[in-house]
Amino acid sequence: MVEKGLGSVGKVKIIKALAEENKMATIYFLHQKTRLKRDDIKNNLRDLVQIGWVNQSRYANMMYSINSENTYVSRLVGYMREVGYVSP
Repeated sequence: MVEKGLGSVGKVKIIKALAEENKMATIYFLHQKTRLKRDDIKNNLRDLVQIGWVNQSRYANMMYSINSENTYVSRLVGYMREVGYVSP
């Protein structure tokens, strides 16, 4: 699970963007924040949703948020904040 969750720079950037936003975000927002290609974002989100690190909800658009209830995610984001990679 950890290898799948952290298997690319794109996934780390998405986790960072969602952790800093701390609310639901669209693929458009993630594209603006990470500068990743939309297809790469979609592929990375699919993996992160599959392992439970990111929540997915359908409203007018598909929306994504960090799953702070997941132990791996909460510890990872805590570490990222501690080292200054994710702003508080």
